[in-house]
Amino acid sequence: MIKKRILFITHSLHTGGAEKMLISLVNQLDYTAIDCSIISYSENNSLAIHLNKEVNLITLPRKTKFDLGPIIKTRRYSKIFKPDAYFCIGFFTFFLIHLSNLLSSKKTRRIISYHTTIHRNIKNHLLMIFYTKFLTKKDQIITVCKNQMNYTVKKYGIKRHYFTSIYNGVDTNFWRPANTIEETTLIRMKYGIPMDAKLIIQTAAFRPEKNHKAAIDAFNLLSKNGHNNLYLVFVGEGLLQSKMEDYVTQLKLSDKIIFVGNQDNVLPYYWASNIFSLSSKEVETFSIAALEALNCGLPCVLTNIGGANEMIENGVNGYLTNTHFEDIAFHWNKALETDFDKNSISVKAKNKFSLKRMVDQYTQLINAN
Repeated sequence: MIKKRILFITHSLHTGGAEKMLISLVNQLDYTAIDCSIISYSENNSLAIHLNKEVNLITLPRKTKFDLGPIIKTRRYSKIFKPDAYFCIGFFTFFLIHLSNLLSSKKTRRIISYHTTIHRNIKNHLLMIFYTKFLTKKDQIITVCKNQMNYTVKKYGIKRHYFTSIYNGVDTNFWRPANTIEETTLIRMKYGIPMDAKLIIQTAAFRPEKNHKAAIDAFNLLSKNGHNNLYLVFVGEGLLQSKMEDYVTQLKLSDKIIFVGNQDNVLPYYWASNIFSLSSKEVETFSIAALEALNCGLPCVLTNIGGANEMIENGVNGYLTNTHFEDIAFHWNKALETDFDKNSISVKAKNKFSLKRMVDQYTQLINAN
């Protein structure tokens, strides 16, 4: 059997949805049929420890925006590896691969795994317009939900035939509902959360687009309206964390809103919780954290952006809300009052958003042509 040679290209292997997807994908590939390497253009590759030993990782850090060294080294490695396709995480790495092959007579197929919907500023929007000018007939774009694909087609005038939509998937053997009472109580005991309290969990880095302040304001509103036995846990770190902690202190909610930082294993936190929430106001495309929570049987209250409405069915596995804190509070309250079937939520998530299903679809696409 002749193996397909795939060269994966990423800006970094640091914490992020696209990077986690890449790790999950390459770890599940059939190495008897596919030979794969990863090039990372960063020194920050904290997720690399999760890579299978069969996967070759080449780090080519870019020292400046205009550093051509990594591009030249990519070209040299490509001549040795002779990839049948480049698999680019995002359009920036697609552009770098385009530059590395400018003088090459061979037009190698390029697959772009695209994880952004609405760009956060005009600069990135204009860069997207620029990058798409270099698409050729052999190139393919993979979006992680249908809403993202439809938006990108309309916004950037890219022909629909370039696109394939593949939902993110998670390991359904690992992400599961709790089996014992002990599993649900571990985290509550650690942080002094009463067993009869209601607990909302939000897993997101502290960045402006994640809109943590709206979640805090929503919690404050519910507290004022009589929810005295309600707790909120924030999992994650980031530049805005200390500012949010100060805000919580100002509101005198430090005993009810708990910041736990990044966690190597979030699973026990999901088991301890009643609701998963995201208050993002932009950028969010198809949250892997939400898929993890759904597989654990947690109902999710998500702001209706990106592909959230392809994930959530109101009243069945959660609710969709707008980005204002009043509406988030309203739907949190609604979710707290709804008798959700956790096993049903988990089974539906496993059927639709499994890692196996995602890998099978990517493998089929990689092996095409």
